[in-house]
Amino acid sequence: MMFTTPEFFIFLVIVILLIELIRKRLWQQIILLIASYYFYWCSSSIHILLLIFVTLASYLCGWKIWKSETLKRKRIWLAVGTIIPLAVLAYFKYIDFGITQINNVLGFFSPGASIPLLEVLLPVGVSFFTFQALSYVFDIYLGKIEHEGKFYRYALFIAFFPALVAGPIVRASEFLPQLKSKICITGANLQAGVTLIIWGLFKKMVIADNIGKYVDIVYANPSGYPSLYVIAATILFGIQIYCDFSGYANIAIGVGRIFGFKIPENFDMPYFTRNIQIFWRKWHMTLSRFIHDYVYIPLGGNRKGHLRTYVNLFASMVICGFWHGAAWTFVIWGAYHGIMLLLHRYFVGERKWGASLKFLDSNPAVFVKVLITQALVFFGWMIFRANSLSDLMTCVQKIIFFDFQFSGAMKVAVVGGILMVLVCFVLSFNKKIVELVKKIIFFDYMGYFSSQKVQYWVIYIVVFVALILLLAPPETPEFIYFAF
Repeated sequence: MMFTTPEFFIFLVIVILLIELIRKRLWQQIILLIASYYFYWCSSSIHILLLIFVTLASYLCGWKIWKSETLKRKRIWLAVGTIIPLAVLAYFKYIDFGITQINNVLGFFSPGASIPLLEVLLPVGVSFFTFQALSYVFDIYLGKIEHEGKFYRYALFIAFFPALVAGPIVRASEFLPQLKSKICITGANLQAGVTLIIWGLFKKMVIADNIGKYVDIVYANPSGYPSLYVIAATILFGIQIYCDFSGYANIAIGVGRIFGFKIPENFDMPYFTRNIQIFWRKWHMTLSRFIHDYVYIPLGGNRKGHLRTYVNLFASMVICGFWHGAAWTFVIWGAYHGIMLLLHRYFVGERKWGASLKFLDSNPAVFVKVLITQALVFFGWMIFRANSLSDLMTCVQKIIFFDFQFSGAMKVAVVGGILMVLVCFVLSFNKKIVELVKKIIFFDYMGYFSSQKVQYWVIYIVVFVALILLLAPPETPEFIYFAF
């Protein structure tokens, strides 16, 4: 059951009506739990048993850590509570990848020798609900939260259907306290939630899905297209993945808002950032915080000297890349961003190159910084999107050895793009224009529309629903992050 299907909205309306009819907090939460399990059953069938197993195991380990009186016992149960979710994630997501690597080694020493692949089917959302379970165990061990006494509440935290299969990654400290109050579906929350849902659907179905068709064509055979087509497909993929993933986040946050729950934001205008460090503070923010708090800091963070800091930072980004998928392209993508962060930390954070040059903080300089940062980010998307290492090498060669093959339409697009960048650069010298552009870009449109009077708000809904129905492709593919 995807957010983009009519079945989901029928399901959502039924859940809203049940919650509204039953005012007792206990039964409201049980209804939401049952609805969440039904949602996951429709999405992943028998793998619901895996979700229940991870929920039970992490809850038990959290309780054992909370009750343990000695540090040794706490650490034992922390290890158990860490190993179980990671073992689940490793088996379902990486076992066939591991077997493939072993077969490559065996083939080198003994041609023809191989281990059969298990062809394990990846459960939807396994990367997300295992991380939420891990965060609960970690936070109890660190003393950040108390053990949740009601199992059904904890189960709802893990399985809450809006964020279950593709995030945002919600922490127990963010969600469980909200369950202390009964659910009240107010007009303001309903209006704000539906506003976000419609905007998310528009980004996913109209922008991401239409762009995705052209991206898929080029990346299915990058060697068959000129360099400019590969670059254009990479830029389009950067737009696609943002609209697809942030669209899902908008829908998830919007559904949660209808029920009065606050789900953390996952994106904050990442393509307008001036350096790679800020980019990672604004892209997939819940994953970035998870990696920082539960990988980078436990490794030692920046507390054990410069060299160790760089090693910890690089290792964290490699793990972040590997989390995204069982392929070397994802590992390389993580390593690439790790190197970018290391270079930024060394030259800007420590050496403070350019810190005394005031013109680097001027609007034209910031515009150039944004362009350079996004060029680096989009080059990374090429690594992320490539279907194999050989395709990645082909794409890199296409960019390094640019072939200058232009069609008439592409010439116009290139010239138009260059002129647009030059015009924007010239306009960046005018402070009034820059301030106006900032207001337009960073204006809270969702807050503005959701706070309008009902009659005006309905117009927004009707217009965007009509645009979705008219412009969305006949078939809507799954959200990109369902694969992770």
